[in-house]
Amino acid sequence: MPSDAASEGSPVPPDQRMVAFAIGVGDAERLPFLAGAHNGARGFHAWAIASGYESRLVIDDNAPVTFPRLKAELEAVLAPGSGPIHRMLLYFAGHGLIREAEEGLWLLSHWYSELRAVAVEVLRRRLYMHGIRQIGIFADACRSLPPDVDALDLTADAVLGRGPRKPEGTPALDKFIAAQDGTATFAVPGASPDDDRCLFSGVLLEALWGTKPSAFSQILPGKITSSSLGKYLTTEVPALSNRYGMQVVPTAVPAFPEGDNYYFGVGPALLPPEFPPWPPAQELRSVPQQVLRLDSPKSAQGLSEKGVSQQELGLESARDPSVKEKLSMEKRLHDLHAPTHFETRAGFAVEGARVAALWTPPDAFAEAQHGEACWWRVGERNGFVLRKPVPVLVELADGTCVATTALPEFIGSILCEDFGSSALVYRAVGELSASEAAVKALGRLERGELRASAVLDEAVNLRQEKHVDPVLGAVSAYLYDAIGDLDSIRRIAWAYHKKHQAIPYDVALLAQIEAHVGSDGLLRVDIPAVPAREPRTVKEERFPWTHQATPPARAVVAGFWPLLRQGWAFLDDPGLATPELLELTSHLTRARFSTLHREGARRLSTLFGLQRHAR
Repeated sequence: MPSDAASEGSPVPPDQRMVAFAIGVGDAERLPFLAGAHNGARGFHAWAIASGYESRLVIDDNAPVTFPRLKAELEAVLAPGSGPIHRMLLYFAGHGLIREAEEGLWLLSHWYSELRAVAVEVLRRRLYMHGIRQIGIFADACRSLPPDVDALDLTADAVLGRGPRKPEGTPALDKFIAAQDGTATFAVPGASPDDDRCLFSGVLLEALWGTKPSAFSQILPGKITSSSLGKYLTTEVPALSNRYGMQVVPTAVPAFPEGDNYYFGVGPALLPPEFPPWPPAQELRSVPQQVLRLDSPKSAQGLSEKGVSQQELGLESARDPSVKEKLSMEKRLHDLHAPTHFETRAGFAVEGARVAALWTPPDAFAEAQHGEACWWRVGERNGFVLRKPVPVLVELADGTCVATTALPEFIGSILCEDFGSSALVYRAVGELSASEAAVKALGRLERGELRASAVLDEAVNLRQEKHVDPVLGAVSAYLYDAIGDLDSIRRIAWAYHKKHQAIPYDVALLAQIEAHVGSDGLLRVDIPAVPAREPRTVKEERFPWTHQATPPARAVVAGFWPLLRQGWAFLDDPGLATPELLELTSHLTRARFSTLHREGARRLSTLFGLQRHAR
């Protein structure tokens, strides 16, 4: 993690702006009202104004916070001619979700009727195209998902369209998130709703205003920096939540550069507001805290009163003993019935759905094997054995198609549920079972247990077996992207090239590198050189490949679209995808791995000239 800087002055050029957005959604449809969300946003806005930021307050006290409203507010600040932005802070308080690999979602006022949520990571990437040097994200919202919350079928919306310029490097990123995946945060009620305080926001604001000595840098007297703020939050928030019988463990990933990472101590002198003491726990026993999550007892009660069951909205809670628990992802993947080899040395085994056909490019073929409609080998028409990655559509009996890639020397096992592919694991030809690391990773992905707080070590764990199962490389790339670590994603891409393996499309996409299609029909990218850096954790220190320099390289990409559904939201980044591919995003089902409805699959097959191979 970055250390405190030794510089005393602010390096922000005088002609560049410091802007902030304080978003508070307390009145989201069909969910408990959160007065604390409004209060937190007002408090952050007041601090930003006093600290010299150009700040906007966007809350739903008098009017709902809708996508058009939020977009208009953002575009007004980002408008050409308004001046370059050095630092932008985004604060959000309200209801939220975490989906897949660090796919954070914020719920606006009309989330239920629109079935739409703010895609936090994609919004961050869109801001890259506006020349912003630093982006800070403060989120006081739940990050847990009940087991089948995908039934909500929320569309992840980035709010902003493509920006005016190609990203010039990656902005520095600070992230301070109220709760880890799988947990909720909460608000402590005051004497009136105007006094309700979201616990994380309350602790944060006490620090930002300079009222807490433990939030100050130990190296720079009088300064609060990214790293000192992060250390303070990860210590103080859990301690205060324990007082109320809760467990809130925030995530802090401070990465603003040394000498330009100040939140207090540079700029105008601040006169802090009066913060009342946090009430004793016994005073709150008869007053329920507001829990900022969808599957809280309070929200479930409110839904049932409106005649909407939890099951209808996919809000079943694993804590409810009346809910029949389905088999775990790990158990289902361990039980997959798949061959150990195909003569073509590539293919797929599908369980949970009947396969009607496979679609491949004209120079490849697919055949059902051994009387099994769900075992298919994939090869090349000239040479039989598959020697290059091949895009494949697996057409299911209901007309939906799993959009995936056949890889030389790998057999892919696809687990299907109601809406398509919930899991995909690759294993080398000849191996009896899938990688245990891949099985466990997908199980944790389904349960929302890939911890943002330990993203660096989580990504290292996944990367160790990325050559055994390319899905692991893709998931680790999403984790790195969530903290803006572009260099680590490019190191992953280079490692696949060095191992003579094609780069998973998701990795190439998140690496933000240019691509072109060669005369052989393969997609290739030019991987830039990456400089060496110091290891950030003890685990990184053990593995030099996490921080070593890598040279430039030209490498082959596996397939022409993302393996995971969440990758489609990034397809408008320049360099890798075509506009026609981006248009198919609306045809995706809610499945975790890319699955298209019938019309979307038809258009995709036409776009890439795929041919159908029925059994």
